[in-house]
Amino acid sequence: MAVAADRRWTGRTDGLPWMHRSLIWMLRGVPVCVFYGVVDVVIVFYMLFARSPFLASYHYFRQRHGKSVFAAVWNVYLTFRQFGQVVIDRFAVYAGRRFEFLIEGEEAVKQAMEEGCGCLMLSSHVGNYEMAGYFLRPTRRMYALMFGGEKGTIMENRRRVFEANGISVITQDDNWAYLHDINTALSEGDMLTLFADRNFGSSKTVTADVLHARAKLPRGPFSLAQMYREAVTVCVFVMKDSPSRYHIFVNRLQADTAEEYAREFATHLTQVMECYPNQWYNMYEFWE
Repeated sequence: MAVAADRRWTGRTDGLPWMHRSLIWMLRGVPVCVFYGVVDVVIVFYMLFARSPFLASYHYFRQRHGKSVFAAVWNVYLTFRQFGQVVIDRFAVYAGRRFEFLIEGEEAVKQAMEEGCGCLMLSSHVGNYEMAGYFLRPTRRMYALMFGGEKGTIMENRRRVFEANGISVITQDDNWAYLHDINTALSEGDMLTLFADRNFGSSKTVTADVLHARAKLPRGPFSLAQMYREAVTVCVFVMKDSPSRYHIFVNRLQADTAEEYAREFATHLTQVMECYPNQWYNMYEFWE
C-alpha cells in the first residue's frame, strides 16, 4: 500500500515483481500461517515509516470510533496486521490455495441472473473483495472493472484467476476506452463489478455519510446505477472472519438518483465498518 498525498491513494501493492513471484512460489509449500507470523513482526516497522497511512488510520479510530490514544494506536496495528494477512491471502490464491465462504443476501443477484436484466455490483476497500472473484463462478458473463495502475505481476495473476472462473477484467485507465466495455456489459444484461469508494482525484463526486461523517464518493458508479435502473444494483462486501474463511454480505440498492444510491451504499458500508472496524483499508484522509 502506498500514499501519494494525504488525500490520494496510488492503489499499488508494494514490492518488486521478483518478490511477488517468490512469495507465490513459497506459498505453494509453506503454510499461510507462517507468513501471517512474519506480518505480525514486519508491520511494526512499517508503522514507523509509513507516516501518512498511519496517521490516516489513527485519525479513523480516534474520530470515527472514539478510541483513546493508546487504543487508536493498538487498532492501527491490528488494521495493518489484518491488511497484511489479506495481501498474503491474495498471493495464496495465486499459488493455488483455497478458502471457505459464507454468503448472506445473494438472492438479489440470483434474481437478476434468472431474469437476465443484468447486475451492477458495488464494493469498497474493506475486507478482501477480490476473493469473491477468485472462487465464485457466475452463471452469466461477469466483468470486473479494475484499476490499471497495479504492478504487472498482480495484474497478470489477478486476470489469470479471474478468467479461470469466467470473469473478464476491464482495465480502468486514462484513455476512457473502458466506458464502451461497461456500456456493452450492462446493455446486454451481464454482471459488472467495481469499487465505489475511491475517486483518484476526480472532481466528479457525490457526498454521503460514511460512519456518521461526510465523505466524498466517486459519482461514476452511482450514475451507472441511475442510468441502468433496469439492472439490479447491489453492494457486496467480503470480510475476513478467520484465517481460512470469508463472509460475503450482499444488499440490494433501490433508488432513483445517483445521490440516493450513494446514500444507500454508504449506509450499508457503515454497518460493515461498525462490525469489522479493523478491515477499513482506505488509509488516507477519507473524510472531509
